[in-house]
Amino acid sequence: MDKDRLERLTAVQEKLRYHFRDVDLLSTALTHRSYTHENPQTGANDNERLEFLGDAVLGLCISDLLMKKNPGFDEGTLSKMRSLMVNEKPLADLAGKLALGECLLLGHGEELSGGRSKESLLANALEALIAAIYLDSGFGKTKIILNRLMKPLLSDETLNAQCFDYKTALQELCQKKYKSAPLYTLLDSRGPDHDKTFEIEVAIGSDIRQTGRGKSKKDAQKQAAQKAWESIHHAKTP
Repeated sequence: MDKDRLERLTAVQEKLRYHFRDVDLLSTALTHRSYTHENPQTGANDNERLEFLGDAVLGLCISDLLMKKNPGFDEGTLSKMRSLMVNEKPLADLAGKLALGECLLLGHGEELSGGRSKESLLANALEALIAAIYLDSGFGKTKIILNRLMKPLLSDETLNAQCFDYKTALQELCQKKYKSAPLYTLLDSRGPDHDKTFEIEVAIGSDIRQTGRGKSKKDAQKQAAQKAWESIHHAKTP
């Protein structure tokens, strides 16, 4: 491995905050098949087998993290969230933050066609990287690293709201726990007709009140319901 290649791989490890015991695993994870096809004399392996393994490791890690973070979500909601988190776009964005594109070994044609910025190649390289970490240090370490890398997505309330029906969940929870339905009240509406902002309160009994804001009454209700559901679900029991 030449000095320039080693320096590039070292830069990736610094961004990743993980240093490989076997740096050849990292190098293979960042080697596209177009390079090995054009340079068979190097004896290098491409990253396709690692990509296959990394897809499975990523799915398991994300499933574990989502279940622990969202104990009240059902299987269907968790599946939707996992699907959104492990699709091509967010994986490619994360690969970009780690500068994986700059380290990819590509064939001449793939280089000329802009392979270093292709979302599909970047996402595949990230999956291969995950597999390389798994083979280098095991599942536990891989999950710790993924938890850190995926934290913005794991904490994205928009993603939660997109996948989970908080209004329905709150309705069911209130009927089961309090034997009553949540009451939504419009507190305020501001702005011109074409750009109003609504503020809505949801009340459950005499103790629980949460407010939500949105560009429509429906959005404001959703936000209020989410806050109320979370306050009930995550409340500490005595």
